[in-house]
Amino acid sequence: MTIRFPALALLLATTLACSGPAKEAEPPPPVAELTLQETIALEGTPGSTPPLADASEPAPAAVDGLAGAPGPSPAYGPVNAPVRVYVLTDFQCPVCRRIVEPVKYLARRYPNDVRLVLKHNALVSHNRAAAAAGAGIAAFRQGKFWAYSDRLFATPGGLDDDTLVTHGQALGLDAERFKKDMADPAVVAQVKYENALAGHVELASTPSFIVNGTKQMGWGSYNGLKNAVDKELARAKQIAAGGVPPERVAYEATRQSGPNGEALAAALFPSMK
Repeated sequence: MTIRFPALALLLATTLACSGPAKEAEPPPPVAELTLQETIALEGTPGSTPPLADASEPAPAAVDGLAGAPGPSPAYGPVNAPVRVYVLTDFQCPVCRRIVEPVKYLARRYPNDVRLVLKHNALVSHNRAAAAAGAGIAAFRQGKFWAYSDRLFATPGGLDDDTLVTHGQALGLDAERFKKDMADPAVVAQVKYENALAGHVELASTPSFIVNGTKQMGWGSYNGLKNAVDKELARAKQIAAGGVPPERVAYEATRQSGPNGEALAAALFPSMK
């Protein structure tokens, strides 16, 4: 099936022209709605639409007792978006490649309401997942995480160190800096920590999602994730109507998501004091 995206080229040109970190750019308008069949077809075409624009989510405080150390994460979407979608993924997971385009489409359908934050759950059962996650962080440090992620998922199988570096070079990344960052103890510690964090929040399999504190392990469909977002968006609007400032709405929604919400919010969000 050929998927057509009306006016997508114009929209993505706007997306890719975002301003520097000093001031967030205005979110672009939503992309056109796809049919059910088109959203299903997205699962088989990772990297078929332009990559998301890179943004950075500051590191949260470390959870006591977990191995490694947290670090900043790739993100996309407004900092003050009322719905925070954490995506826990693994470059060696065959199911994870199916979520690439549906997740991008979700973010582009909800440009004002959803912020994506990526966490690497590099499963120990996958012998190259940790190295690939480290390469993803190295690409993130050069402002090309989403493009690099698209490239790895579009060409599964080649995850040896030389191939990981070659993918970075194809995107114009500084190869020496890239190799140095891949081996950086802070990067290794972050990969280890995010894997431990996934287990700590009882999302040990990939892919997994946390939508304002609502957890989903495994992949069902785009519509399933969309329904979770719609439900949490309605709840977030109620929280905002109670006087919570925009920058705290997703955090408060997570904190109020259940008996473990307080701990979950503390583990995922940067300091909200």
